[in-house]
Amino acid sequence: MKKIMLFVTITSILSACQPNYTGKYIEIGDSLTEYEKECFKEHQIPYQYEKGKLYIPEDAFDVVINTCS
Repeated sequence: MKKIMLFVTITSILSACQPNYTGKYIEIGDSLTEYEKECFKEHQIPYQYEKGKLYIPEDAFDVVINTCS
């Protein structure tokens, strides 16, 4: 029973620690591929694609470079 409670506690803590990207949107590219869409969705990174330009929050830049490139 203690193992189950420990597992539930750890899972709750980790799910509550999801990043909340709120920075100013910056341009990072000219195209948006299916791979990038899936990566952004998987890592819960918001993005905007307008007029052929891809924008992400400034505070998510390092995460995008490290995980989605």
